Amino acid sequence: MDTRSLACFLAVAEGRHFRKAALALHMTQPTLSQRIRVLEDEVGTPLFLRDRRHVALTAAGEAFLEPARAALVNARLAIRRAREAESGTVGRLRLGFTVIAFYGRLPAVVREFRAAYPEVAVELVERNSPALEAALVADEIDIGVLHPPLERRELTRHALPGERLMLALPASHPLAALAEIPIAQLSDEALLVAPRSIGPVFHDRLLALFEGQGVTPRIAQEVTPMTTLAGLVAAGVGIGFVTEGIARSGRSDVLFRPVTPEPPVLPLAAAWLGPRPNAAGQHFLEMIMGWDGKRGSALSG
Repeated sequence: MDTRSLACFLAVAEGRHFRKAALALHMTQPTLSQRIRVLEDEVGTPLFLRDRRHVALTAAGEAFLEPARAALVNARLAIRRAREAESGTVGRLRLGFTVIAFYGRLPAVVREFRAAYPEVAVELVERNSPALEAALVADEIDIGVLHPPLERRELTRHALPGERLMLALPASHPLAALAEIPIAQLSDEALLVAPRSIGPVFHDRLLALFEGQGVTPRIAQEVTPMTTLAGLVAAGVGIGFVTEGIARSGRSDVLFRPVTPEPPVLPLAAAWLGPRPNAAGQHFLEMIMGWDGKRGSALSG
């Protein structure tokens, strides 16, 4: 039972006239009559009593009328919703992110997206980068905002502006008096770092920064996420690097200072499975790619 046949039935039932209904539907009267006959065959009983002068609904037609009207409304709604979902204006977006990413511009982009696409439900999932890669491959999320390089070659990524690092140290630390802290003065400090398994490339680059200044870093504890690292700094466990976004969130018992030489920038990227995400995901990417004020091409992960 197609929507066109239901529309034909309703046009006749509401106007009680085959010729006028055919004109309203932009079809010939014989075509309309044929559609009604096919519909009656499908229902299994006549829906109209008709002669040369009058058209009336049978008892079956009266019973069929309201459900048919509701079915046509719902069918048209279903078609509209499907087309909107294809265009990315309704549906859902499953967005994964790291804690670090959510201390940057990401919350503002999520707010902007929700305002622009109010009928897209945004599901937020916080995990570390390796777990986000696994979630993308398992189709548990549509887009992940994480830290490259990526291990999963089937993922596509777009580089986003990275996060600069600041040294977090207790407010009472002797080096806190310096506006900028040389790495060479950190030789005796207990260092807090993220586990190498979470980001081996960045981990190695950070330690190389110390070694390049003749300092062998003394790793006191591996810790994740960076927000916890800041808490451990406040507790006097050691010092460590956090992003500018986390530094801006502020703690009265922790100070944040730049260091020289400048540490590596923590890379950030949006990643998805396959050549492109779903339509809602593509709209989100357009917004998130505007972080640096320009559009960029997707890079193979």
